[in-house]
Amino acid sequence: MVSTRNHPSNFPPPTESPSKSLTRTTRDTDSATPTNESSSPPPTASKAKAKQRARPAARKSDSGPWSHTPSNLTLIWLAISLPLVIWDTGYVLLRPYSMPGGSLHWPLWVPYKLYGEVDHIYGFPAFNAKNGFTSGQGSMNVVETLGYMAYLWIVFRFGRPTPDVEGRGAPSPSVVGWLGEARTVGGREAGVAVLIAFSTALMTVSKTVLYWLSEYFSGFGSIGHNDALSLVFLWIIPNGAWLVFPGYMMYVLGQEMLEAMAVASGNPYSQTSLAKVLAIKDE
Repeated sequence: MVSTRNHPSNFPPPTESPSKSLTRTTRDTDSATPTNESSSPPPTASKAKAKQRARPAARKSDSGPWSHTPSNLTLIWLAISLPLVIWDTGYVLLRPYSMPGGSLHWPLWVPYKLYGEVDHIYGFPAFNAKNGFTSGQGSMNVVETLGYMAYLWIVFRFGRPTPDVEGRGAPSPSVVGWLGEARTVGGREAGVAVLIAFSTALMTVSKTVLYWLSEYFSGFGSIGHNDALSLVFLWIIPNGAWLVFPGYMMYVLGQEMLEAMAVASGNPYSQTSLAKVLAIKDE
């Protein structure tokens, strides 16, 4: 019986076939040599990263984040005009009680006796003819008043006095003093305030223009009986104020809206020139 425990030498390793040996050698060579794909990123990825590195960071502003800076002059105009508009709206919507002979006429609406004689759209001729334009524009006054009140609430609730900042659309504080100073509102509240004020000012101007055009196309049927002096001082100047000041508010607020959009798009802008904002070129 032959013993296998004390074999004189180990068994020799099996011999590989030429095809298997070639396959293993090729695989080892491939794993040892890095390919171009593993050593460098794909061309598209490297191009995208290069563009990101070359693209300049968006700049919010030449002087800091955008903010709304109404001047004290603008706020004073609203403080004067709002009570007058409320007074006018009350007279219109409470007719005939607010008219001469009515129970509410004295003492609050006594001046409307004269104005109703100057402008018949406010007097008995239009009321007796059931002209609806007067009450229609009075109802629009309610919407405008609520808009301006909401704007003022945002400005005084979230804004802060900034004496070192020149108010938007006002002369320099060195010329007009406190009137040229500003209150500054930032963040989302600034955008909401500008949007409300611009929309309301646009409504005021549009309604006033309609008021004037109504007179023109009716052959000045409500004011044509006045002499030139009465017409200028009792109709043109008082009503013209609601074209000039709200129209200028639209210009100033529109400038701020354009600047805010320029900030959002990462383009530089000038706080003092609307023309420069419109002349921005793509880099």
